Amino acid sequence: MKKQHHMTADILILGAGIGGYETFRSLAKRLKKFQDRRITIVDKNNYFTFVPMLHEAATGSIEPTHCAIPLRALVAGTPHTFCKASIEKIDPAKKIVHTSLGTISYNVCVIALGSTTNYFHTPGAKEHSEHVRTLDGAMHLKHTFIDTIETCGDEPVSLNIVGGGYTGIEVAGQYADLAKKDLKKLYPHKKIVIRILQAGDTILPYMPIKVQKKVTKKLTQEGVLIDTQTKVTKVTKQSITLSDGRTLPSDITIWTAGFETEGKTFLKTGTNDHGRVSVTGELLMEGYDHTYALGDIAHIQDPKTNIAYPQLAEAAYHEGQYAAKHIARSLKHKHTGPFRFHSKGQLMPVGDWYGVAQIGPFLLFGKLAWWIRRTVYVLFMPGFLRKIRIVFDWTIHSFGVRDVISVDVANVEKRM
Repeated sequence: MKKQHHMTADILILGAGIGGYETFRSLAKRLKKFQDRRITIVDKNNYFTFVPMLHEAATGSIEPTHCAIPLRALVAGTPHTFCKASIEKIDPAKKIVHTSLGTISYNVCVIALGSTTNYFHTPGAKEHSEHVRTLDGAMHLKHTFIDTIETCGDEPVSLNIVGGGYTGIEVAGQYADLAKKDLKKLYPHKKIVIRILQAGDTILPYMPIKVQKKVTKKLTQEGVLIDTQTKVTKVTKQSITLSDGRTLPSDITIWTAGFETEGKTFLKTGTNDHGRVSVTGELLMEGYDHTYALGDIAHIQDPKTNIAYPQLAEAAYHEGQYAAKHIARSLKHKHTGPFRFHSKGQLMPVGDWYGVAQIGPFLLFGKLAWWIRRTVYVLFMPGFLRKIRIVFDWTIHSFGVRDVISVDVANVEKRM
């Protein structure tokens, strides 16, 4: 049993997702003029994960280290600290956070705890499906897929993707690309049956119709089956049951149908019916001028239209920048106007070397869109040497095959 401690923090950031990470990175730069101010960042993992790239790590298109940054390296050489702990309860009235290591009292807190997979109470979905929302989940999916390919005999591997939104399409594109190229080289006698199951009328419901049609055509040409108006009602280890009564074989089920926030788990008050933390235009919890919330866990409305901003990585990134700016300016007793989010567009890969870019009114498809997306990602990563290493690795990868090495960590631990 771990000994419980009480710690104090000046500025406390809970969660090292995109929102929490960007808050830390932006705020650390701004606090160089305030030598007495310290940031403590808390997360259950000791690394930051760039979630939008996880589907590529799961399929061996990139290395896991390309979408993860050690938080210890982030705080090294700075006056700031990192604490590896799980968040249990947040009490903004007392300015105390309860964690697995003890309590932390704070002066300013930023809640950026993200979201979790939403299985919509589907029987068996949580127990028998994979996901790509965490690095652990992506690596487990990679191992499961390789293990299935290695041991399935001559029967086709059935891979069902539940959800036809951004993540579902990205996952399908990667596996279709893998089946078309790498599988033929490495496993010439193996076949994959890839199917997308979408409850709505069309895939990518929030994208323009032109994008929906283009991506549907691209995936269909790659051999991906797309079933719309089809809900999954039950998942077992080897099959899925659909709303129309069909039961399909499913060696691997990947759940990308949605996510949910857990604000009610951490807070007694201040959350809405969807578990999201209600905040003001300055991203502060209503009634508390020292506790911010941002990213997926926060319910943030446009101050003019009262429409909630989307729960997207791009939004979380800008919210993190705003929170850092607001905190730093508050230290100078300066006013900051309310947060406004204007999306610059969407970048979505569909396999290797094909992407979709929606930039303002412009739509791009193909290699250029894919390259823009990869370039934006590299620019986001910290450190010149890290950028160079990632670009070098990606360049080398384009001349070879995907990484199909998988270590079953669970079984290694059992054998030790």
